[in-house]
Amino acid sequence: MFDGFIHPGLVIGTALAAVPLLIHLLNRQRFKPLSWAAMRFVEAAYRKTRRRARLENLLLLLLRMGAVALLALAVSRPYVGARSALAGVTQSRRDLVVVLDASYSTGWRDGVRSVFELELERARALLSSLDEQRGDRARLIVAASTPRRLSWRSPAEAIDLLDTLGAPTDEPLDLAAALGEVRSYAEELARGEGTGNLEIHLITDLQRSSFTPDVRATGAATRPGEPAPVPRLFEELDRLKTLGLEVWVEDLGASDAFPANLAVTELAAQGRVLGPDQPVDIVVRVDNFGATSRSGVRLVLEVDGERRPLRTLEVPARGSARVVLSETFSARGPHRLRALLEADALPVDDSRAAIVVVPPAVRVLLVDGAPSTDISRDEVGYLGAVLEPVRGDDQSLPAAAPFEVGVVDPARLAESDLDLGAIDVIWLANVENLLPKAVERLEARVAAGAALIFSLGDRVDPLAYSDRLFGADGSRLLPAELLSRSLAPRDERYRRIQEFEATHPALSFFADERWKPLLTEVPFYGFFETRPLADARVLARFDDGPRSPALIERAFDRGRVFLWTSTIDTDWTRMPESPRTLVPFVHELVRSAAGSREADPNLPVGAPFSARVETFPRKLALLAPDGTRRPILGEATPAGPGHWQLPAVTTTERAGHYQLEMEGRAGLLFAVGLDALRESDLARISGAELPGLHSALRLSGATGGGAALDDGRDDQRGELWRALAILALACVVLETLWAAWIGRARSTRP
Repeated sequence: MFDGFIHPGLVIGTALAAVPLLIHLLNRQRFKPLSWAAMRFVEAAYRKTRRRARLENLLLLLLRMGAVALLALAVSRPYVGARSALAGVTQSRRDLVVVLDASYSTGWRDGVRSVFELELERARALLSSLDEQRGDRARLIVAASTPRRLSWRSPAEAIDLLDTLGAPTDEPLDLAAALGEVRSYAEELARGEGTGNLEIHLITDLQRSSFTPDVRATGAATRPGEPAPVPRLFEELDRLKTLGLEVWVEDLGASDAFPANLAVTELAAQGRVLGPDQPVDIVVRVDNFGATSRSGVRLVLEVDGERRPLRTLEVPARGSARVVLSETFSARGPHRLRALLEADALPVDDSRAAIVVVPPAVRVLLVDGAPSTDISRDEVGYLGAVLEPVRGDDQSLPAAAPFEVGVVDPARLAESDLDLGAIDVIWLANVENLLPKAVERLEARVAAGAALIFSLGDRVDPLAYSDRLFGADGSRLLPAELLSRSLAPRDERYRRIQEFEATHPALSFFADERWKPLLTEVPFYGFFETRPLADARVLARFDDGPRSPALIERAFDRGRVFLWTSTIDTDWTRMPESPRTLVPFVHELVRSAAGSREADPNLPVGAPFSARVETFPRKLALLAPDGTRRPILGEATPAGPGHWQLPAVTTTERAGHYQLEMEGRAGLLFAVGLDALRESDLARISGAELPGLHSALRLSGATGGGAALDDGRDDQRGELWRALAILALACVVLETLWAAWIGRARSTRP
């Protein structure tokens, strides 16, 4: 009769229907019949009405038992399917979850209306079919990179919120996260009233990348013979299936398997931007995600709002084309780039924004520990010549040098009028010892974010360094303990750098096989043997027996410290005699030590932007790509001497150029880019292919591709509790009326 019960444990309550019968039987056993003379006349009268009385009592007993049984059944909430004979009297409250695909691929339009507009229309029709008076409930989830619960209550509220969605987001779709939100709600229902009436409708464009996730995206490595990890999407579908639920997928996408679409998928500077008036290669990549080749594709590059000459490209089907454009920036700081294509059916990815930063000059302070008139023994002389060469009449040298160099003696570091806060990199060259005040000031500056480089030599006192600069607990500046000098006569033997971290920015120049010998073939006749701290990183080692460290790096609070265990002059090495080695080594080491003083200005959609400034910011506001301006909430926090950390900007949901404005100083520019390589590929899976991906997926609703559909209503459950409750109440009313009528009738009988 019933297909099941929402609360099957309560069905045992129907046994309470036997209570009236037991009461009746027990009452009969309470009296012992006794014969007496006058009873003969009563029995004679009773025989005339006995059959009628039995029928009246039986009906009264049945009404009482029925009321109890029906009430117990109503509480246990039985249900039947849509094809049951009792379906007409069921109470079919619906619990509808609508997952709306709002990824930017739904902005594709075939004619007048976009896929997203069709999705809104379909969602409105689904929600309008609900009856709030019947108790129907609606859940509206807008799915993109992060699911957003717009409505968690009534159908009317969900319909009203649909009207606020004018356009899709600029985010890709994380279908696993959206179904995870649905699964959490279904688990809550399963712990209470059950999931029998829960319907899940996913309205989407059936993009292949959303439904066939790459197994490698799970991040789990497998060993040979081990099964591949299960993608998170299929894990969520498995859990929904365990709850007895299915996802009805409504396809409103294009009819083609590979809808035509061109997209700008890359816009960036190639290589390092050295400084003003230096040529910079700008790489632009255009992908063709359609099934046919495209010729004569017109591409325009904008630089700081000015358009460069038009370029035409040939882009093969399901392929890409790259173009490299040379630009020169005359000013330091950020510069806006934008690559533009002719608008097609998906306009959002036909342009891409980026920021190229021409870095400010790195401010370097050289501390001369061994001044010498002999240029071959003057470490600071070599460093100064490399970092800030005299330009003279050589017009090939840039007018704006990448480094600003100052030179002081070690005692000057202890003087408070020397502003270390204006220095990015401090290089101690063969310094014998430092005053305690100087060490204190160096520690404070490095902790605030500056970099410190030690290069050693014959004047360095390892005991003094250990006393004032090294701490075994890592609380002092030196990344390694200095042990003893390792020296060899030049005419006997020498050491070379045997191995180095080719991926580290300080040494990556020498990773190229053409330039590797410039570092690995240089003779070294002396260096300090060291014992690095556990958290220090050895970037280069010599070829001696213990493979002694040559270059060591360690983080110190917000800054970094480097230790070069040999010299920069010719005392212990022949590196200064090879400008092709010394120049790139010093330049790359200083640039790497300085790092970027600004936050990365190129972000994906939705990523927060956070930056530090050197003056206290006032009246923070964000200028968005659409021209709207909104205030930034929150306060800047101190980030070391003379530096302030700005509150993070989290409203980066649209692609394009942003500007963080502050009173009294130039704004900070950053760009937000689309995840174009995945979301711009509109390749679709077919309706026939969908159920084969997972048994919890079923095709339903109106489709754009014309696939055969299933309306999903045959499995709809109908509850009988309301009808049973009404019948129980009717039994109580009839029992009351019947008992009153029997009592009145019997009292009036002769």
